[in-house]
Amino acid sequence: MDFHADIYELDNGHIHVALRGDAVGTAEFADSDMFAKFVAQCQEYIENSRHAKNIMDSLAEHNRHSSNAKPDASADTFGV
Repeated sequence: MDFHADIYELDNGHIHVALRGDAVGTAEFADSDMFAKFVAQCQEYIENSRHAKNIMDSLAEHNRHSSNAKPDASADTFGV
């Protein structure tokens, strides 16, 4: 992904963000505190996405191991 972000403060104190490249758009935040909240939410999204991916990868690995496991021949299949 190739993008560039211009971030600057306007005369009225608002924080302006302009994205160019693969990420396109603009956003304006009332102040630096609001911008910081936005950045924190972006970070939370990234962390949650990574966590979800790790869980899905772990489940897939578990399923691969489970499907490759050979049944124990000494186990009583019919429960008798």
